[in-house]
Amino acid sequence: MSTSVIVALIAAGLFILVSFAVIMQSIEKNKQEKRLLESSLLARARNFQHLLEGFPDGFLGRDLQLLVCKCLLDVYQQLGQLRPNSSEYKKFQAVYAERIEQQKNSSSNNPRVSLSNQQQIREVQKLLTTLHSFIAKLVTAKSISNAEAVAYSKQVKRLMAQTTIDGLVSAINEAFKENKEKLALHHMKNAVTKMSELNGDGSYSNHINEFNERIASLEQELDVQDKASKQRRKEADEEWDELNKPDDSWKKKAIYD
Repeated sequence: MSTSVIVALIAAGLFILVSFAVIMQSIEKNKQEKRLLESSLLARARNFQHLLEGFPDGFLGRDLQLLVCKCLLDVYQQLGQLRPNSSEYKKFQAVYAERIEQQKNSSSNNPRVSLSNQQQIREVQKLLTTLHSFIAKLVTAKSISNAEAVAYSKQVKRLMAQTTIDGLVSAINEAFKENKEKLALHHMKNAVTKMSELNGDGSYSNHINEFNERIASLEQELDVQDKASKQRRKEADEEWDELNKPDDSWKKKAIYD
């Protein structure tokens, strides 16, 4: 075997080894990218599930629930493409596909869910803030249109305002329990202001009228209490002044003596 043939064989062997190493490195890189993508998608799924399950029953409207369910279905479809043999991902695809159909067939005019616990109100407001951020990311990724984003954001902002009203109502009730009528009056006026901002469709008109009646009644009651308090203070001052008058009786006694 000639030297040139040996050199050619060695070169071919080296080429095969280098090619194999490059291929293996590329395969490992693809596996790593696949693992990172899967981990990212699972984290996104957990976030969406937390949104869907974290709100009180009936709190989110149909449209927002549909949005979150569609996002979850999309995530599990992507996970299914990464791992076609995963029965778990197929199961979740079926779960959220069914849930989407249920939401589509449900009424869009669900009664408003009021919150009364301050801790729950704070937690729900955090979830609403997160949902609003997701909507912004979805429109940036062109997963939803600008018009859809505006409509969804409007619903989220309305729910946020409603939870603020719920917080004020809770504070009003707490103030009354603690006999802090003036603080309750302050919270009631704030609640009326907030409801008036949301009353473009007249949905808060009855509540506003009810609160205005309570405000007028409480203001009248506090006015009566304030006048009575001033009268008692005046009488107390007069009694104090009477007690502080100089005692001149000793002078009269000295004259008679």
